[in-house]
Amino acid sequence: MSPLSALNSAAFLILQPQRPTSTVTSAGDGLVASINGASAGPGAGSPLSQAQARITESMFSVNHLDATQMKARLFECVGKEFGIDQDDYDSLFSYGSAIKTALDEMEQKSPSSIAQIEKKLGLDELGISLETLVNAIVDPAGGDGDRLDAALEKKAEEHGKDEGTAVSHAPAQPDEIGLYGG
Repeated sequence: MSPLSALNSAAFLILQPQRPTSTVTSAGDGLVASINGASAGPGAGSPLSQAQARITESMFSVNHLDATQMKARLFECVGKEFGIDQDDYDSLFSYGSAIKTALDEMEQKSPSSIAQIEKKLGLDELGISLETLVNAIVDPAGGDGDRLDAALEKKAEEHGKDEGTAVSHAPAQPDEIGLYGG
């Protein structure tokens, strides 16, 4: 180590802002305990703290279904079914156009494969076709995009109702393509 680099290292250590570690740790411990509903001090186990923990859990839980997240996941999964990676395209339109071209080729060569992909992606449960999904990728503001949004909103609402009435709070498990849902 050269004398100059040793001097720079020492200067760096001296100039770093000093933080009291005990305050940060206790505040962090209190937050974790509050979220988990454990008692970490006076009032930590209060009904207000427990309610806040449940709200935080419902907002940031992996079990929370959001129609937009489901839509993005479907867009990614349909591309994978055709061997097309979204990262290879500059825009959603060009990505969707590539999938549409692959879908048109599949319709001519093997129409029965389309039904298999629809079932694998869960589109049959949503009540939409693979063509509708691909058209929604190409033109999200079009009629097919609206149909897809409505189907996903309905699915998210159904899942929310199921979660609210369920006795068990076991986490939802992803299916074979990684989608969470009923």
